[in-house]
Amino acid sequence: MDYCPVCGRVLEPAEIENHKVKKCVCGYIDWDNWVNLSAVSVCYNEHHEFMMVHLKGKSQGIITFPGGFRNLGETLEEAAKRECFEESGYLIDDLKLYKIYTKDDLRLVWVVYKAKIIGGSFLENSETEKVSFFSTAHPPQKNLLRGSLTEGLLQDLISEDDHEKR
Repeated sequence: MDYCPVCGRVLEPAEIENHKVKKCVCGYIDWDNWVNLSAVSVCYNEHHEFMMVHLKGKSQGIITFPGGFRNLGETLEEAAKRECFEESGYLIDDLKLYKIYTKDDLRLVWVVYKAKIIGGSFLENSETEKVSFFSTAHPPQKNLLRGSLTEGLLQDLISEDDHEKR
């Protein structure tokens, strides 16, 4: 950001407590700490299997959990439900906050919910080619996973199930 959103003046480089910021004479400080916020769902069917989506395009063959960016005006739960439906055709409910993951180099925050699939079936869409269901006992192959956030979430689910079985 080059101009102050409060008064419109040019922001000047500054440092506050070892943080490089931009300041305005009116008092506004741009901390340059924005993030992209995604709502992600671990969606379970009646067999306690979780759904993952197979991506299209340049990520063809890669799988991840359904989710995506929150639209302005949406709650995170609404975003998770919408993204799940858009990417899979499945309706979810009974969302419970599970964990939050961050990836600072991408300025990305994943807010992850566990949810119950309450209906639907796969619908053709622009992002995913199909869905698959997995269990923690029979997870997808690691080389098919989309990045470290997907890997970390899957590992947490597996570890949690292992701990609960003890």
